[in-house]
Amino acid sequence: MTKTLIRLFVRDAENTRDVRVRERYGVLSGAVGIACNVLLFALKLVIGLLTGSISIAADAFNNLSDGLSCLISIVGFKVAGKEPDAKHPFGYGRTEYIAGLVVSFIIVLVGFEFLKTSVGRILHPAPVAFSWVLMAILAVSMLVKLWMGAFNVQIGRRIDSPVLMAAGQDSRNDVITTGVVMIGMIAGRFTPLPVDGYIGVLVALFIVWAGIGIARDTVAPLLGEAADPEIAEHIGQIVMDSPYIVGVHDLIVHNYGAGRSLASLHAEVPSDSDFVAVHEVIDEAEKRVWQQTGVYVVIHMDPIDVNNAHVAALREQVDHVLREIDENLSMHDFRVVDGARQINLIFDVVVPFSYGNEAKRDLMMIIRDKLKEIDERYNPVVTFDHHM
Repeated sequence: MTKTLIRLFVRDAENTRDVRVRERYGVLSGAVGIACNVLLFALKLVIGLLTGSISIAADAFNNLSDGLSCLISIVGFKVAGKEPDAKHPFGYGRTEYIAGLVVSFIIVLVGFEFLKTSVGRILHPAPVAFSWVLMAILAVSMLVKLWMGAFNVQIGRRIDSPVLMAAGQDSRNDVITTGVVMIGMIAGRFTPLPVDGYIGVLVALFIVWAGIGIARDTVAPLLGEAADPEIAEHIGQIVMDSPYIVGVHDLIVHNYGAGRSLASLHAEVPSDSDFVAVHEVIDEAEKRVWQQTGVYVVIHMDPIDVNNAHVAALREQVDHVLREIDENLSMHDFRVVDGARQINLIFDVVVPFSYGNEAKRDLMMIIRDKLKEIDERYNPVVTFDHHM
């Protein structure tokens, strides 16, 4: 069914890097979600009212909130698809994350409301009617949600959308909550305890937890998270495949919405190169990165002395010292200023984020001491940075 819906409603479906195609996928997902959730809401609300089950009513309103979430998702995709303008030269792609954040707030709010109601049911118990027909309807609801989860995850993966991936996870969560409700109804037949209320508390807590998880997933790209290691490695490999370029470092990726990423990196080239030729090579590398990854990258050229045997030997000594201290350390931008009494070794050291300011100061002293053990004239001039 998923392939049929995509074929009917998403034109040029394979061109997932196109903003308009992403918008069509998002609208399709939202429209399907609204239709399914409104149907399930009406069905479960009727069941909840007929049986007096607060847990089923809670699950019904969870479906209603899911329908509202789908509507917000559609609006988010519509705004995210707007063309860049003077106020927002990088486009509106992050609106998709904002929509996901709003959805998470709604889910958490619904969860807390039904947590309060469920606690009230525990304090003031009421009988819950049982029917195998109602159980069958809830089972159908679970099947619908299983399909919705698979549908959203499939589309989310296809267009790399964290919002749709979250929607898929939320649908799978609904399957679990409905299953718990069914257990509560069955248990209520065998005990006078307000099992329905306790199950309602579990459902409500699960809803809250799901909302917090979605919020966490959508806030991360808004705050600015590290580049995907696979994407970063791929970009590095593409650039390194170019002639003249002997090393890359300081890769930074800025995410302006799924499919809209800008990056910058430093490419090391021999200092005795033909820089006109190097400039052409870098331009070609930038184009290849865009064509193969969809990331617009700007490459800064770092000339380094690679053909000087003396400098190469010093670089090897420093690299050995760093690996001896911590195998997670690496360096770049190595330069040497030679003197009779002092040899300045100038380089950047890449350290893990676990290194605080005090640890960096200690590391600086260790590097200095170890290099001076090799030669008293060595004077390390170190700048610390991190992998982005």
